[in-house]
Amino acid sequence: MAGKWRGRWTTALLVLVLYLGGGLAWGADSLRLTAGEFLPEASMQLPDDADPRWRPVQLPDPWQQPGRRAEGSSGWYRFRVDTPAPAQEPWALYFLRGGINLAAYFNRGFIGDGGRFDEPIAFNANRPLLFAVPQSLLSSDGRNVVHVYLRGYPHFTGLYPPEAGTLRELQPRYDRRSLLQDDLGFALLLLTVVTALFSLTLFLRNRDQSLYLWFALCAVCWSAFSASMALHDLPLPGRYQLVLIHSSIDWACALQLLFVHRFLGVRRPRIEKTLLALAAAGTLCNVLGGWWALRYLGSFFNLLSLLGLVYGLAFALGRHGHRRDAALLCSGLGLQLLCALHDFGLALTRSPDWYAHSIFLLPLAVSLFLTALGWRVLDRSLVARRDVEDLNLLLETRVAEARRSLEQGFERRCELERQQSALEERERIHRDLHEDLGGKLLTLIHTGENEANVELARSALADLREVVIFDPGTAVSLRGTLAEMEAEAQQRTERAGCRLRWSYPEDGDDLAVPSLFAFHLARILREAVSNALRHGSAPEIRVDFALGGGRLRMQVADAGCGFEGSRPGIGMRSMCARTELLRGRIHWNQGEYGGTVVELQAPLPLVPEDEARIGSVLMS
Repeated sequence: MAGKWRGRWTTALLVLVLYLGGGLAWGADSLRLTAGEFLPEASMQLPDDADPRWRPVQLPDPWQQPGRRAEGSSGWYRFRVDTPAPAQEPWALYFLRGGINLAAYFNRGFIGDGGRFDEPIAFNANRPLLFAVPQSLLSSDGRNVVHVYLRGYPHFTGLYPPEAGTLRELQPRYDRRSLLQDDLGFALLLLTVVTALFSLTLFLRNRDQSLYLWFALCAVCWSAFSASMALHDLPLPGRYQLVLIHSSIDWACALQLLFVHRFLGVRRPRIEKTLLALAAAGTLCNVLGGWWALRYLGSFFNLLSLLGLVYGLAFALGRHGHRRDAALLCSGLGLQLLCALHDFGLALTRSPDWYAHSIFLLPLAVSLFLTALGWRVLDRSLVARRDVEDLNLLLETRVAEARRSLEQGFERRCELERQQSALEERERIHRDLHEDLGGKLLTLIHTGENEANVELARSALADLREVVIFDPGTAVSLRGTLAEMEAEAQQRTERAGCRLRWSYPEDGDDLAVPSLFAFHLARILREAVSNALRHGSAPEIRVDFALGGGRLRMQVADAGCGFEGSRPGIGMRSMCARTELLRGRIHWNQGEYGGTVVELQAPLPLVPEDEARIGSVLMS
């Protein structure tokens, strides 16, 4: 869709330029000087009107006959102009082109010229000239004589019919033509130079993209042609300026077609070499040949370049369905082709009407096309750079994620290795403790004569077994843990001749808790039972468990002598420390009928049931 709109805007611009160019002379009532006299003379001194060499001439006079070329490239024209007598307003002479340079005299009085007549001659081949006539030079009887001195080059000299009329009438026409042909051409020349610099900068930053180089060189060559058309005081002799004009057209067309190939992603080496060879041959012919070769062979090579535009347009049309940018190329190349045909006809015509009603459009069209295409190339470069930056950012993000994954994997592996090493070391320590210390405790149990020592050995052996089998990274069933705690407490109370009453919590059969929670709970219960048996001489111990509000409540009550007069020891401090690890609270109170009541409340750290391990935290 964007390509279609570019083509439409380009077509509309072409129509506008043609309309403006075609309206340069409409409504003109000035006097066109088509019949006069000519005198071949190289001197710039005003000739004698009685010189017998004056001969009649009809304009336009292109100086292409062999006899005229033998007379040189300079001469005088004489016209007779009738003005109102007396003249009511200022008059002027208007020349559509200076070809190459001229000076004007009105009634033998100098009224203006186009610049230098010595090399380098001011180049006015396509530049309009307007000279105001002072009223003092106007004849009182209305009969006036105009002399025009013309200087040019062989095969490039000639005079189109000048116009005489009031300054009020001719000034707007001159201003319009000068604006469209000179001022606009100079502005577009600057745009083309800027475009060439942009493209050259892109190539220097992206040397693998020859697309930018060919476009920059094409813009440079066309800038050279536009400069010779828009500027009339170039510091070059006329011959080299004409060589520059013809050669720059050949090279610009060849380089443009090389750019078109790369812009559409295609390489045609044979065609490209042929185009460059033709451009080089045209340049050699222009430089080494004479004026005739420069005029006609140069025009022939320009015609070949025109055929190259036809090829480029056909090639872009063939790729129209494959690339969106082909629409822009088709519009630009089609515009150039139409303008080139128009300008070739305008350069070869001898019709003053056609030349008066139009201007050379190719310099404007190509400059506009190169500027538009340059911005498109720049836009493509920016889009490509943005895509590359996005890809780099995406790649950096993925690399960072991969690095984090590797680091996390490495950390997990190190953690597993540490856990494995710790597990192996713990198993070794457990094995040594079980084989050495466990064996000695078991021997002490079987051979001990003192019942207190035997009981102490049994308790130490149970503690040792707890340490050996304890795994803090697992979860256990709350019901199974309480059952094991009951079994151990039952054995101890029976040996001490004490009754044990035990109650389980309701709705606790399916609950699972971390093994570390169960371990500290079991050690607190064991210490509470030990205190009741050892210090309270309790005949009965009651252990109750309850669940509520996400908390576990344990109460150990004995019917002993109570704790009055006793001070906290290591066992009670150990119970407090373990309670803090469980983030709970523990209290010692006096029983209602004597004895001691130990009450523990702790939040229940539940884990999913399927993660619970049906196994022991205790071994009795």
